[in-house]
Amino acid sequence: MNRRIEKLFESTKLLCFGRYVLAAPADSRLAFGRDFPTLPDQANDIEKVMEAERAKILFLNKTAEITYFGKGPAPGTWMIRSFKSASAREVDLEGFRIYHVVGPHIFVTGRGTDNGATVESILRDTVELAKNLRARAPDEVPREPGLCHRYGFTRIDGDKGSALSQAGLHITALPDVVFSVESNQSQSTEGSNGYGLLKLINDRKRDAGSSYPKLTTLREGKKKVHGWDGEESLVRDTDGSHEFEWMFIGETGNVARPALLRAAMFTKVASDRVGAAAASSLNDEEAIALWDKLLDSLKFRVAVPGAPAEAVAIR
Repeated sequence: MNRRIEKLFESTKLLCFGRYVLAAPADSRLAFGRDFPTLPDQANDIEKVMEAERAKILFLNKTAEITYFGKGPAPGTWMIRSFKSASAREVDLEGFRIYHVVGPHIFVTGRGTDNGATVESILRDTVELAKNLRARAPDEVPREPGLCHRYGFTRIDGDKGSALSQAGLHITALPDVVFSVESNQSQSTEGSNGYGLLKLINDRKRDAGSSYPKLTTLREGKKKVHGWDGEESLVRDTDGSHEFEWMFIGETGNVARPALLRAAMFTKVASDRVGAAAASSLNDEEAIALWDKLLDSLKFRVAVPGAPAEAVAIR
C-alpha cells in the first residue's frame, strides 16, 4: 500500500466508456478514442450542418446527386441521401448521412447500401437507434445495459452494438500521467494477433538487437485481472518515464472475453509525447501502486453474457 496513492483515491468516481468503467480519483476525466461522432451543443444548428454537408458532397464530385434532404424516419432524426458520383449511381451505391438530434447535441452516423445493407435495413436501424440513444452528462454512469459515449448513451441488450472501445484517463493531480484502455471484441486472433504481450516484446527485442532501448524492468509476467488471464510489462526508461502495459487475448466475437483487451500507462507525458515532460510525477513504487489500482478498477459497467461477477462493477 502506497500512502500517496491511497490518499489520491480517498475520493473516487466511476467513469464509463463503451461497456466498461474505471474507478478513478474524483478530479479525473476521460478522453474518448474512436466513439460515436458527435457535434456537441450544436442541436440548434442542424440545418446549417446539413447544408454544409450537402455543399461538400456536391463539391467533391460534379456528378454527385442528392436524392433526399430533410427529416428522417423517426422523431429527432434528419437525413441526407446521395450518390457520391455517377459511378455510384450505376452500381446503386447510395450513401446515407444520418443526424440524431438528442438534447443539445447532434450524433452522426454514415451508412451505405453495400455489404448487404439495404435502404430498408438502414431506415430500420435508424429508427431503432433513435429509440435507444440519449444524451449523457460526463459523470453519469447508467445502470442499464448499453454503451457509454462521451456525450451520450445507447441502450442495448447483451452483446449487441459496437465491438470497439477506447479511452484515456487523465488525473488532474498527476498531469503527466495517462492511463488508457482499448477493447476490441471483433478483432481476429489469428497469426500475430493471437500473440501474448511477452512474446510481442521478445520479438521486438530480437528484431531491434543492440538498438533496443535500455529499459529497467520493474515487473513482468502473467497478470490475471477479473478472470482475464493476461500478461504485463512494467518498465522505466532511462529518462525516468514509465511505460506499463497489460494485454489479454480472448476470442473473436466474445463480449465477455474480447479478442483484445489492453491497458497502458505512461508517465512524463506532455503534448501527447512520452518523455516530453520535465520529470515523472511518480516514483517507481507510486507508479506501480497507481497502475494496480486502476487496472483492478477496470470492469464491465453492468453484466454482459458470460462475464464473472468479479468483472462487473454495478450488479
